[in-house]
Amino acid sequence: MQTLQRALLLQKLYLLKSIGFDYCNLQFQKPLQTQFPSQSPKNLNQIIKECQLCPQKLSPPHTGLCNPRSKLLFLTMTPLLDLQMRFVSKGALMLKKIIENVFALQLQEVSILSLLKCEIPKNTQDKCAKNCMGYFLKQLEFSQSKIIVILGEEVYSALTQDKTPYKDIQGKLLKWNGLKLFPTFSLTQLLRQPEFKIQAHKEFLTLKKDFYENN
Repeated sequence: MQTLQRALLLQKLYLLKSIGFDYCNLQFQKPLQTQFPSQSPKNLNQIIKECQLCPQKLSPPHTGLCNPRSKLLFLTMTPLLDLQMRFVSKGALMLKKIIENVFALQLQEVSILSLLKCEIPKNTQDKCAKNCMGYFLKQLEFSQSKIIVILGEEVYSALTQDKTPYKDIQGKLLKWNGLKLFPTFSLTQLLRQPEFKIQAHKEFLTLKKDFYENN
């Protein structure tokens, strides 16, 4: 059984390497993969849509909303918008209000991306997030965003591999590979526990102040 698992893993690693992935410690990885075979957002979107790396996926791959010259990038674990880029779910509608009412930005001025490009069973999300990481890093390059709003602890952990307790860094601007990270509540947490919305609003205002002072 172990021999079979190793053979399947090796096959996947060779596949990733063949399309330009490099293997390294993410904590020290710059948000750019120069060997990734995509030279345009359109080409990258097509590569994502054709991805077959995770057989356990529960939905077609989703590119998310990646606008060039984004002022802010909002990052979730799983896709937030539907395949037609519509704000349908409660979480998506909540984020839309945050963008427009709190930050006073248009949707064309932000990117809304996910680490996972498909709906994935919870018990395999960490493994699949590693498969998708190259896609996100290339999207990050195309979006040109300098601030990433991290929507939830699992997103922060998967992206940075940092073991710092989330409560110690939530609501604070952090430096990461030449960019700024702003960890805050997940949208699911705000929907399930509305009492956290007051604190989330304060955190967003902190980010808004820094954002407008430096842009």
